[in-house]
Amino acid sequence: MSEPDTPQAPGFGLFSPIVYPINRQDWEDRATPHDLVEVVRAAERCGFDYVTCGDHGVIPAVDLEAYGSGRFFDPIATLGYLAAATSRIGLATFVYQVHLRSPFVTAKSLATLDLLSGGRVIAGFGVGSRRVEAEVAGVDFDSRGKVADEYITAIRRLWTSDVAAFRGRHVAFEDVVCAPRPVQQPHPPIWVAGKRAVSLRRAVRLGDAWVMAPWAVTRDEAAGLLARVRDGTDWAARTTPMRVVASIAPLGGRAPRGLAPTPIDRPDDLATERALVEIDRWREIGATDFVVDLPAGSAGMLLDAVEWFGTRVAAALRDPVVPSRSTTPGCAAGPA
Repeated sequence: MSEPDTPQAPGFGLFSPIVYPINRQDWEDRATPHDLVEVVRAAERCGFDYVTCGDHGVIPAVDLEAYGSGRFFDPIATLGYLAAATSRIGLATFVYQVHLRSPFVTAKSLATLDLLSGGRVIAGFGVGSRRVEAEVAGVDFDSRGKVADEYITAIRRLWTSDVAAFRGRHVAFEDVVCAPRPVQQPHPPIWVAGKRAVSLRRAVRLGDAWVMAPWAVTRDEAAGLLARVRDGTDWAARTTPMRVVASIAPLGGRAPRGLAPTPIDRPDDLATERALVEIDRWREIGATDFVVDLPAGSAGMLLDAVEWFGTRVAAALRDPVVPSRSTTPGCAAGPA
């Protein structure tokens, strides 16, 4: 079995507040677009590599009790808004349900966003687990994986060909032009999400990273999946490193959907040491990047948590001379 393709320092993304009802705090219901911008600008100043926005067009009404709200922001509109308010930080769809929309719409939207943002898009794709979303979009739920395979392949063709052609069962075209093209070459990073071996194999064949379905895959489960798939011919045939993205909540405050959240820890030295240990354990099995959830009781507390993670946890991993008990000046406050 080949060794994990682990870079020297991991990448970190912020699981953005406000845009999901997942694990939301009371203040997020009252938050404004300005509040969202302030958090994302703080993440940019504090060294986060990207911010995220998920994708649920509709949810079943029976899920309202578990979520508490059906308010999911649209990822393209949200990330476009945040692109205009920032200058460096990446913009990740976490994740975009690629089977629910025409690949022409997806290719055009994300390429345009990549152009307007100066090449900052991360195209995170998934197939979801809710039958109702596929049904209302007119997609056969049981075929969504095969649809996604073809759509991702078609999107890559549209992004990389002056005149594109593709023929599959679910989408076919020839002699078409899709412009503007993405700024990033050959195309924006494609991250494929899921919690089963089929999603990891799809990522190996068609993408640049496997995103473990957020908080749905344990470390031991991920280790088993990675060990199985790394032995396959698709992994051996890759010519570029495979990234592996895990989700962490280093200050607690997260619980399985429908259950009460755990207490939120203080962002102190003890929390720093725990976070570093947790990240190291994930990296041992091949994780290269982390989506960081920092639930907080107020917008101000969230800004403090963002500063803590950026200056103490991420900085300690990126630069060995930076101690975990960092004295780095604050980054969450100040000019954008």
